[in-house]
Amino acid sequence: MDTRPPQDGRDPRAPRPRPPRGPFDAPDPEAPTQLGIDPDAVPRIRRPRTKVLPVEQRRGPDLAAYLGLALMVPASISSLVVMALIGSIAWPAQAWVIPVLWVVSGAVVLIPAFDSLLARRLFSMREPSARDLQRLEPAWQSVCRTAGVNPDRYRLWIEGSQGLNAFAAGGRTVAVTRRALELPPPMLEAVLAHELGHHVHGHARVSLLGWWYSLPARGAILLVGLVAKGILAVGRSFSRHGGAAVALASVLLVLLLAAAVVFLNPWLLLIPVMAPVMAAVARAGEYRADQAAASLGYGVALQDLLKGWVAGSGGEKRTWRARVLASHPAAVDRVRRLRG
Repeated sequence: MDTRPPQDGRDPRAPRPRPPRGPFDAPDPEAPTQLGIDPDAVPRIRRPRTKVLPVEQRRGPDLAAYLGLALMVPASISSLVVMALIGSIAWPAQAWVIPVLWVVSGAVVLIPAFDSLLARRLFSMREPSARDLQRLEPAWQSVCRTAGVNPDRYRLWIEGSQGLNAFAAGGRTVAVTRRALELPPPMLEAVLAHELGHHVHGHARVSLLGWWYSLPARGAILLVGLVAKGILAVGRSFSRHGGAAVALASVLLVLLLAAAVVFLNPWLLLIPVMAPVMAAVARAGEYRADQAAASLGYGVALQDLLKGWVAGSGGEKRTWRARVLASHPAAVDRVRRLRG
């Protein structure tokens, strides 16, 4: 997200967190005419005739969600160790209270009020205007009616980035960018159906819980990194004035801090292995959301939208490493899955 004046006490120079990455990033945000989308050529949506759709029959966490839960365990354990250390320092007589409260706090992030707080403060989203709702609400109502889902269960937001994108966040947040609102209705519905698929199959909640339970571990790593930079800066300063012993001591101290971080977060040693696995699970979730949209009858519209992006970007080119570590599959791969 872009920065903005501090309305919540934060440093305006500090980078704001990015929203959960949505699957609909346009290749060139500055060239909306290059998407290759002709509104008059958009196919009519062919929805299944059954009253209970496949996505409704398989509602609930899927394999991608369960794998996501499994992959968040190492970071969560590291966070629990960090909170236990904080508890032993802050309240030695009742050291167990703080880590237990932190574990229970995971239920708090799933309440609707917390969703709204994250949308406003963390992701810089805003509520749709009356004009936005004229395009957004009919599309959302149509998707939810087709899926047999109560549309009021979720809350619609507008995300402020310039690209063509959409997001499913937390337990109830569905957000689109302003450029997504400019899509023809069938394509806008296809995008919303994809995001609904993330919610229906538990991907958004797992992502939120993973983020929440990894915060203490990430915070500890960030703090140690800042301290290490300060120590090295002092060591370099002394080395310029002949203080070789101080410089050597600073390096040794930084190595000791690094060892402490690895002790608290042993999963860091597994990052070379875990990163590709986590990326593969994220891509599986995107394919599953595409399938959910297709089962509601939006497969053709979704394919046309993805083809338009590929045409607008001149073709997607990813290195082998980028493909392995990408959290979202290439548009051409998504089209191929939808056809199959």
